[in-house]
Amino acid sequence: MEGIDRLSQIETLWSVVRVAHQTDESNARDAQRQLLEQYGNAIKRYLNTKLRDPAVADDVYQDFAIKFVRGEFQNVTPEKGRFRTFIRTVLFRQVADFYRSRKRRNDVQLDVNLIEPVGESEEQARNEQFAEVWRDEMLKKAWDALYDLEETSGKPWYSVLQLRVKNPQMRSAQLAEVVGEQLQKPMTSANVRVLIHRAREKFSVLLIETISNSLNSTSPDDIEEELADLELLDYCQAALEHFRKSQQDGK
Repeated sequence: MEGIDRLSQIETLWSVVRVAHQTDESNARDAQRQLLEQYGNAIKRYLNTKLRDPAVADDVYQDFAIKFVRGEFQNVTPEKGRFRTFIRTVLFRQVADFYRSRKRRNDVQLDVNLIEPVGESEEQARNEQFAEVWRDEMLKKAWDALYDLEETSGKPWYSVLQLRVKNPQMRSAQLAEVVGEQLQKPMTSANVRVLIHRAREKFSVLLIETISNSLNSTSPDDIEEELADLELLDYCQAALEHFRKSQQDGK
C-alpha cells in the first residue's frame, strides 16, 4: 500500500524530545516549537476539560510550556514509556502543582483528587479522559494530513471521505451525483465506491503514521497496541497488516 513502507523511516518524537533539551539553542528551540505545535492543541483541550476554566487552563499550559523550554523534562527517556504516557503524567503533575500553589494563597476551592493519591477507579477515569483527548487529536492529524494530500495530489480523498462520514445513509447514486458536481465531471456509483475505498485506505495509512510518530517504536506490535488502547484499530486493521507483511518480507 502506497505510503505505508515509509513508516520505518519516520523520526519519532522521542528524538525530537532529545533535541529539544540539548545545548544547541537554535536546534533546541526549533524542536521545542515543533513539539508544542504538534501537541499543544491536545494539551490545551485536556486542561480545559480537566480544569473547566479557560483562564486557569491557559495558566497551566503556559507553565508547562515554560518548563519544557527550560529543559526541565530532559530526563525523560523512551525506556520510561510512550510519549503519550509521558505527557499525561506531566500534565497530572502540572495540574496538581497549580492547585497546591492556589491552595497556599487560599484563592481557589481545592479538588483533593487532583493533588492526592487516588484509587484505581479514579486513576482509570483520568487515563480514559486523557486517552479520549489524545485519540481525537490523532484523528484530527490524520484528517489534516488527508486534506494536505488532496491539495498536493489533486485526488479528492478528503472531500469524498468527509462526504461519506457526514452522510452515512446517502446511497452511492446520490454520492456520485454530489461528487460529480464537486469535480465537475460525470461520476457513477461504481466510480464513487472506488474513490471512497481508496480514500479510506489513504486515511488508514495516515492514521498509522500519526500513531507511529507518537511512539518510541515503529514495530507493528507496538503500533497495534497503541491503536487498540485508543480504540482506533478498526480504522486501519488492513493497512496495519499490510505494513506488518511488508516488514516481514523485508527481513
